[in-house]
Amino acid sequence: MKTALLQQPPPFETGGLALALGLTPDQALAAWQAVRAVSQADGAPGQRSIRLLEVSAHALGVTPEQARDIDVASVFASPAMRRSVVDALVIPACIEGEVTLARERSVLSIAKQLDLRSHWAELLPALRRRRVLTVKRALALRSPDARRIFQRLWQEEGLLGVARAISFVLGLYRDASLAARFHALADCPDGSLGRAVVDHFRARGIAYPGEKHGMPERMVHHDLMHVLNGYDTDPAGECELAAFYAAFADGDAFTFFVTVLATFHLGLGVSPAIVKPARFAFDPERAVAAFVRGRSLRADVMGPWDYWELMPLPISEAQARLGLDIQPAASPGGAAAAPVAGTSQQ
Repeated sequence: MKTALLQQPPPFETGGLALALGLTPDQALAAWQAVRAVSQADGAPGQRSIRLLEVSAHALGVTPEQARDIDVASVFASPAMRRSVVDALVIPACIEGEVTLARERSVLSIAKQLDLRSHWAELLPALRRRRVLTVKRALALRSPDARRIFQRLWQEEGLLGVARAISFVLGLYRDASLAARFHALADCPDGSLGRAVVDHFRARGIAYPGEKHGMPERMVHHDLMHVLNGYDTDPAGECELAAFYAAFADGDAFTFFVTVLATFHLGLGVSPAIVKPARFAFDPERAVAAFVRGRSLRADVMGPWDYWELMPLPISEAQARLGLDIQPAASPGGAAAAPVAGTSQQ
């Protein structure tokens, strides 16, 4: 079955995703053909599937005309690479806004060919049946961010940290000096990261860490990455940020993708109650661009990094220090493209 060719190249270079992941041409083609197999499991793909195929072909540097028989098991020899391929197929399984039985079976069939079990592929029946509690439990058990936070709490503060975490959950925690430090960022110059952070919190009515209902300081990296990357806090922006985190996070990084696919594309209430589910917010083009950008990050922002030293700096300089100063480059058709600027040094 022929797939429509990309009319307008996305804002990243041809083959940028393959380069970021270190894929060979055969691996890139095999991965794209696996995406196509899932997308066509129901017959003719819908418009969202067609767009996903267009964007992924551009990102992997392949064209439909290159399609040929490839033994996916032979080109992806390592278990880690096979796991990545199967996990990624959850995206085409969900892209039309619902998981069909045919797409679910297609993903599981490819996993069987690769002699691999993927807990995300095996979660597709729950996603298809919209079993919120099952999906929520799977996400909670595998969240890299939550695991890092609790590990740091225990390692750095022990029982006191656990007690502090409970006080956060109950809305009882206060730290006047920490809150004052965030308020003082209003004195940073225009164009600085600190001033942008203040504007971000004020515009959205978000409490600072240390204030009533404020987030734990160890989680403030989420909003800082929104600011530094220019991603909105609407469902589409949260999908971008999830793709960005998935590019560098330790542990089961694909959790970020499943979280936003379930919450903001399938419309399932699997995130905290303050997060309102949405439908059809996952944009493959924006997700790939954010993932490629995330591969360039040079700081462990989910760990004990010093973001305070960046606050007085112009945003462009703060981005440069983190490796996020990716400049647009010309691409075929005149669209802007963001080249890969390296890999995460975590």
